[in-house]
Amino acid sequence: MNQITSFSVVFLAGGMGTRMGRDIPKQYLPILNKPLALHSFEVFVHLPEVKHLIVVCEPEYQKLFLPYQEKKSLSFASPGMRRQDSVFNGIQLLQGDPLVCIHDSARPLISAGLVRQVVQAADEWGAAVAGVPVKATIKICNDDQIVLSTPDRAQVWEMQTPQVVRLSLLQEGFAKALQQNLTVTDDVSLVELLGKPVKVVKGPYENIKVTTPDDLFIAQQLLERACTPTN
Repeated sequence: MNQITSFSVVFLAGGMGTRMGRDIPKQYLPILNKPLALHSFEVFVHLPEVKHLIVVCEPEYQKLFLPYQEKKSLSFASPGMRRQDSVFNGIQLLQGDPLVCIHDSARPLISAGLVRQVVQAADEWGAAVAGVPVKATIKICNDDQIVLSTPDRAQVWEMQTPQVVRLSLLQEGFAKALQQNLTVTDDVSLVELLGKPVKVVKGPYENIKVTTPDDLFIAQQLLERACTPTN
């Protein structure tokens, strides 16, 4: 990579993760001797181009991230009712017009290389997201689970994080979503509302989001494999 582009991070570590069925939120469950959230958080800590890290979490979990203050500019924001509310709270702490990298703490298997690819794409296009082509056939169904249509699988991608958007675009997208009373399920959807392009960067299938106990088991196996030296 010829040029390293600086950016800020909104790290989403709020939410209860009720589908995991545990007493603490899934992002704080231990995996390979540390909380799940710290696996991806430490990737950002070690990237020199990260200028500001904003952790969106409940106050009782801030202590997990405080030791990293010596290495990065670190701030905290409160979670909202919806994902977009949490992101909105996070970007209120940013100034200027930086690229904003938004990442789900429940995705522990990102790499510095993937983050940089998405950042560089967003620097060119204004917004970019990691994603993978779907492997299965997808059906669009009505409320009675009757198939309405089958989209062309070659054009269907599953979105991941990180998602990187220029702050001014995020702010404009939030204003439009508020005006139209819309809920979006990922961050680049705010850019789509504006009719602006979003670049998809092909990521790894291993970049899973931990939601259920099965996911936690798979993530542990993948992390163990990633930490195992090869000959």
